Amino acid sequence: TASRVLEEPETLADYGLDDPSLTITATDRDGTAYTFAIGDQNEVTQEYYLLYNGDESKVYLVDSALQDAFSLGLYDMVQMESLPAFGTVTGLSVTQPDGSITLSYLEDNESLTYNTDLHWFLEQQDGTRLALDTGKVSSLTSSLTGLTWMSCVNYDADDQELAAWGLDEDSAVKVVLTYEPSSSEDDEEGDVQPETFTLYLGEETDSGTYARLADSRMVYLINSDTADSLQYASYSSLRGDGICTVDWDTVDRLEVTVDGVTHTISFDEQEEETVAEGGDPVVETVPLYTCDGIELNSTAVESLLNAINGLIATGDGGSAGQGELLVSFTIYRDTTYFAQLTLDLYAYDTSSCLAVFDGGAGRLVDRSAVSGLTDALDDLFTED
Repeated sequence: TASRVLEEPETLADYGLDDPSLTITATDRDGTAYTFAIGDQNEVTQEYYLLYNGDESKVYLVDSALQDAFSLGLYDMVQMESLPAFGTVTGLSVTQPDGSITLSYLEDNESLTYNTDLHWFLEQQDGTRLALDTGKVSSLTSSLTGLTWMSCVNYDADDQELAAWGLDEDSAVKVVLTYEPSSSEDDEEGDVQPETFTLYLGEETDSGTYARLADSRMVYLINSDTADSLQYASYSSLRGDGICTVDWDTVDRLEVTVDGVTHTISFDEQEEETVAEGGDPVVETVPLYTCDGIELNSTAVESLLNAINGLIATGDGGSAGQGELLVSFTIYRDTTYFAQLTLDLYAYDTSSCLAVFDGGAGRLVDRSAVSGLTDALDDLFTED
């Protein structure tokens, strides 16, 4: 619908219709063609000048609806490939020309990590596994399960085009997600077989990163942050930030060595009688901490334990023995696996200390956090 008709225009060039920016031709069943040529935009009304069926005796002003609807290229309208409805993710591997990583979800983790809340592991070439942070891995796998195509750039790329975009077999980053599809009523006896989803990642551009599905020649752009999180995933980026997150309910005793003196804190329980709101006596089981037969203040001990669990890595450090040993902890647990753990804290620089947990690589922690921990020790062992 035109808002205005300009009769007998002097020149079509005044309206951008001598070389239209968009021409639409519709043909009916009888073969009759109807053309709509769109020229410049009116700066005042924001409408567009239109020439209908080549009739140069009239120029129409129309709103932007037609221009907006038809300002599409072929690849803006292409039917893109659908992505699966992912169920429970159980594995992820990222293979690059210069190396690969493999992550696995393992429900039975008691023999693999002292922290049984951790179920994701990095598979190493020697067959050992390193525990990973659940939240970080979930964020990584969600970048795949929530993947969307930003745009399609080629419907049927040839080998040369794939190579130019870094999507050929030799140069692409290959990402494989293993998952168990969501079960349905059609599943027999709940027997759900794992499936895999494979994505190839190529070169990065200003608009996104080239990607394609396995066995497909359709090429897309995806969000570069998503692509980077996958291809640069590593143990360093996926391990937990906590230094020593022990379940203290599994601990029998804690040896603390500071200034060359070792103290042993025993973990026990005792019954304590309190009075309920109604006045009836209530017997509760509460922790009992002792050192050399002397009962310790439970609040002070638990503040110490929380401080240990609260140590957060701020970066990677050097090897053990670097700097003065400030305090050493040996944790004895009533467990089949990881029955003994160690935590050593060293001086490092003015802002950081070096934490070495169970003989692993040193990691930096905030010096003020360690100072707070040693202060808690001083308060604990100097109490009357």
